[in-house]
Amino acid sequence: MYKIIFLAVLCSISVALFENSYLIKNANKLQDFRDILESEFVSLVYFYSDQCENCQRAAGLIEKVAEDQEGIINVYGTNCDEINKDPKSNEQIPYCSSDVIQHLPQITFFEPPRQSINPYTNEKMIATEHRFQGEASPQSLGQYGYKFIPNHVIRINTLEELKKFETSDSKLNKVILFTKRKETSPLLKAMNIHYLERVKFGEIVASPETQSLLDEFDIKDLPQLVGLENNGDNTYNREIFDGDLLFKPIKKFVRGLASKDRIPYEQVNEQSSKKQEERKNRRQKQDDQEKNNEKQNVITAIKLDQNILNKQLLRNDKPAFVHVYKETPHKAWEDTIKKYKTLFDYYELQVNTQEDEELIKELQIKSYPSIRFYQVGNTAKKRASKISFTKEYSLDEINKDIQELIDDKTININEQSLQMQLSQYITDNNIVVLYFYQTPQVGLTYRVLSQLQEYHGKYKFLSFKNASQKVIDQFQIPNQPAITIIFRDVKDKKELEEELKPDQVKQALFTGKHGYDEIKSFLDSFDESKKTSNKKVQEIQNQEQLEEYCEKKQTLCYIALLNGEHKQVKHDDILTKWEYQLEVLDKIKNTHGSKQASFVFIDASCHDELLLKFDISDDALPNFVAYSSNKKIYSKLIGRFDYDSISKFIDKQYKGQSSNININSIQIIEKNCEEIFQKRKEASQQSGLSDFDEEILKEILEEERLKKKELEKELKKGKKKNKKSKDDL
Repeated sequence: MYKIIFLAVLCSISVALFENSYLIKNANKLQDFRDILESEFVSLVYFYSDQCENCQRAAGLIEKVAEDQEGIINVYGTNCDEINKDPKSNEQIPYCSSDVIQHLPQITFFEPPRQSINPYTNEKMIATEHRFQGEASPQSLGQYGYKFIPNHVIRINTLEELKKFETSDSKLNKVILFTKRKETSPLLKAMNIHYLERVKFGEIVASPETQSLLDEFDIKDLPQLVGLENNGDNTYNREIFDGDLLFKPIKKFVRGLASKDRIPYEQVNEQSSKKQEERKNRRQKQDDQEKNNEKQNVITAIKLDQNILNKQLLRNDKPAFVHVYKETPHKAWEDTIKKYKTLFDYYELQVNTQEDEELIKELQIKSYPSIRFYQVGNTAKKRASKISFTKEYSLDEINKDIQELIDDKTININEQSLQMQLSQYITDNNIVVLYFYQTPQVGLTYRVLSQLQEYHGKYKFLSFKNASQKVIDQFQIPNQPAITIIFRDVKDKKELEEELKPDQVKQALFTGKHGYDEIKSFLDSFDESKKTSNKKVQEIQNQEQLEEYCEKKQTLCYIALLNGEHKQVKHDDILTKWEYQLEVLDKIKNTHGSKQASFVFIDASCHDELLLKFDISDDALPNFVAYSSNKKIYSKLIGRFDYDSISKFIDKQYKGQSSNININSIQIIEKNCEEIFQKRKEASQQSGLSDFDEEILKEILEEERLKKKELEKELKKGKKKNKKSKDDL
């Protein structure tokens, strides 16, 4: 039997190995290392090279560490190839020297200094370097880095110490962790650094000696986090934290208690005050960015009506939740959306009218508030999903039922069937997605993705439970769960009709965060039809089409605003201006069509109501905007309407470098554009100017404007020259 050869990770490696990770920063410049050396946080730096196969294999390990240690340890990736392009680099950044290059990958921790200024030299202190040695795993790397985290948390052992803790720094709110652990939690230590001199942190370790403290706060279960909000007279309101003991929910809880005044209340010298002011500005910027990110990541449910039910929900390609209520929403609804994010679709209906009541009867919902769950593909099966979560359900109960409801439709394989299955699927030119796991069942996200109809017929979703070390080594899996793709790579599509060759079989290991959007984007990148779609860009002519392509999908919508009056105006000897613009759009879609976005165009010279919405003048057509109905923002192209300019604009969108403007929902009025253009033409002829004359006039005026501009430049140069000659006298 033909033996499949698995090659190394095929994912393209550019200057930044972790360019798709939002948790790992690149440190390829001197300024990046200055930030690391002066940081208040422990930093892990992963040194790698593009030429190093082991470096690429271990990338998934570093991604896992970054995910586990988010907010606790900063993680960086350093490409030594990039640094060593500059011959003088090692003089400035001596971390990629020849002895290091020979032993890549290398992992180094940087321990923040215990004090900012050396008392003997009065020079600024920098981080201490600790090179990691030993067998690397997410757990061992985390444990190694924890010991370098500065500890400013106050240990409280008695009621007297509690009183002192509460009354000191009277203007600051307090946070206390009740725990069984004798060593201070690294998460609490890191949180203290995030909110240094804004919140005071303490901890109480449960023991017979501290039982009176637990009784004072009526603590029954451990660990437990308690916030103390000062009433202004050294009395406190106690707030029990009831979320998951993870970095993001705890940080959100603590941020609500943080003082807005970042200058310490103790007497400080001028130098310390300056440092605190810098810290204040930096943290204010971080807080503002976090709040902005939270706003942008909010998922809004689609308002349900009969039309949405029939055309969208009952034909859904993803599982969906429907929230129905009258006055009081379901207590678990918001938390359900936050937990699952984009993994499911969300619909909502507040019952107010008789029409709403009729719709509820059709849905078979008998009580309010209620959450109904729909499986994939319920067309003409309105009773296919009989699971309703009534108001008594908690998020944990909903999650338990959901885990059981989503069937595992992946192809379960073992070591005996692996080779045969892969040979068959690759020979048939399928894209094979292989999921390795050790949990009782296949991950929920992977199960949902395997059900999407867009992957049927082209992708094969396999799952492998408790694979042997031999198989793990064969596929170069750093940790589980893991996703890897096996596919046939050919230069010419004609080769697909020929016999499979060993060197055509390639493997690509997914190294990103195991979220729905991240995995789906990875899967889509292997579908040539998505990358080079020959479908034309959709024209939008009415509100229904606009909602279909730009509202309901809740994805980014790229809208080209064209000038329909250019349909007869020549662009060159072959194309009119209109035809050229459509050609540019088709090329853009073929290049960027794999991204999670819709591509449409609108004749804005006809539907000029949109020009006002996007603050674009009619003489600035054609134009191009990125619009998000979900986030209620847009950004517009600054530059020429050509392939290169639009491509750069789209790339900036996905790198988060665009300038966004707030906008309310947009509407497009259905019109007879040909009739509008005809009336304009008649009015123009009555005024004595034809369309052609108008174009000529515009060109003449533009030439006159440019000539005037050049003349003004020459005059300015002459004045400067004349002034200089006088000065020489």
